[in-house]
Amino acid sequence: MLLDGRGRPSGRARKSAIHGLDTPFHLAISCYVVRADGRLLITRRAAAKKTWPGVWTNACCGHPRPDESLESAVRRHLYDELSLCADRLRVVLPDFTYRAMMDNGRVEHELCPVFIAEVSDDVVMDPDEADALEWVTWGELQRRAADPGSGLSPWSRTQIGRIAQITADPLAWVSHRPNRAPVRHPDVGANDPFVAMGSRVDDLIEEFIETASDLLGQFDPMAIELAAPIRALFRAGGKRLRPCLVYCGFEAVAPVGELSADVRNDLDAIAAAVEMLHTFALLHDDVMDRSATRRGHATAHIAFTELHASSAAVGDSEWFGTSAALVAGDLAFVWADQLLDRIGCNSPVAMRVRSVFNTLRNEVIAGQYMDLRLAGASASDQQALAVALLKSGRYTVTRPLEIGATLAGADETILAALRGFGDAVGIAFQLRDDVLGVFGNPQLTGKGASEDLTSGKGSLLLVRALELAAPAERAILRSYLGRADLDCTEVEACRRAVEASGALASIEALIDAKLLEADRILAELPDAVANQLTTLSRSLTHRAA
Repeated sequence: MLLDGRGRPSGRARKSAIHGLDTPFHLAISCYVVRADGRLLITRRAAAKKTWPGVWTNACCGHPRPDESLESAVRRHLYDELSLCADRLRVVLPDFTYRAMMDNGRVEHELCPVFIAEVSDDVVMDPDEADALEWVTWGELQRRAADPGSGLSPWSRTQIGRIAQITADPLAWVSHRPNRAPVRHPDVGANDPFVAMGSRVDDLIEEFIETASDLLGQFDPMAIELAAPIRALFRAGGKRLRPCLVYCGFEAVAPVGELSADVRNDLDAIAAAVEMLHTFALLHDDVMDRSATRRGHATAHIAFTELHASSAAVGDSEWFGTSAALVAGDLAFVWADQLLDRIGCNSPVAMRVRSVFNTLRNEVIAGQYMDLRLAGASASDQQALAVALLKSGRYTVTRPLEIGATLAGADETILAALRGFGDAVGIAFQLRDDVLGVFGNPQLTGKGASEDLTSGKGSLLLVRALELAAPAERAILRSYLGRADLDCTEVEACRRAVEASGALASIEALIDAKLLEADRILAELPDAVANQLTTLSRSLTHRAA
């Protein structure tokens, strides 16, 4: 099954015809076999194999037939090649993608989801596929993978390293049966998670900014200028995702429609505080990314630069703009605290809410620094995922849900489910942002068309593109990434290189896997809440802006 740059089926070809010097991107599967004593099977590829003959590798690899599910393909290859039936089977790397070249120039280029199977049968090898086998401990297999001279296949060495980041025990991993994903068909009109919030948070923030601006004016009329970009950014729109998720977290425990006025006011204040903190993050983020537009308007540092230039003030207008935007961001940070201070709930609950809010702030700032630190560098998959989780995933989804549920008095079971759901959807949300940062339409996103490329951002998409690209495409990416003066032709060349590498397909596969993970977790929550969160998870990850 041939694939396009997004991992979608684009045609069919015979296996014997495609593995050559210019192998097209296609779909494959790979499987690790573990038995009850924890040992894993490795096999030596038969000497007559066209690709990597005589190389030690994981138990089996292959290609799904047209219209065959991945799981069925794995089970078929296990039986045909090794006479094994899987007692348990679970995908561990749904997004694994690789490109490897043999010494003779022959290339493998595949989107290759990786499975782990637990077996109890004896192995009987097909001599056309493998001519030797070993059962090794997980520790021994990791040591071999870390040794370039161990004779393991290039794909298995990479796979083993990534599996080790997920689990220290492959047998325990495959033995754990996650909840089956519920079949839900949410009606957006009936389950719209924004309905409960209405305009209350917007109204509260507008009132707060008006009062806070008056206070600034008492210091000096010029100080009111600091409020302008905060108000402008707020009024320019935005998704209001974080306040909505605060409400969803609360509704996972208690119906919002049945609240007392005091509790409702607390919920509104917390949701407004989370949105104001988001405004702080955007103001600083635009400076660090040198963004010219946000939500279709000039960013704060650009507006302040123009204000300085038009006032004929002394000094560097651009430096003033940057500095003033940072100060405005600091003000939004302070205002977020002031909004949170409005909550009047009993002290233990308020302290718990504040604790989660503080965790959120530490995570987003740590993630932002990591994002800066890794820009233009050779970040690893694990580092790029950590940035996605901390900088965006946790502060967009996980912590707002947790804050709302904490206010409602949730027990640890509910909190754990919301954290698991939030982390899965939060990562998927940031991965979609990374895709839009390279391939998005600026008329829809409200941001520049090539900012992630010109900043050399260490997103998982670009990290994988550099890893997977063919030499010619990798040279293009290394030449252009991080250059502030890219023209339209160079931007388009980068996009083609990213697609051709298979990186975009791997990110789309990971987004789908994270959504499936989130759906499974939702089985632990009440249907009404789960349907709301299902609707929201799709709007977060299947979007064009």
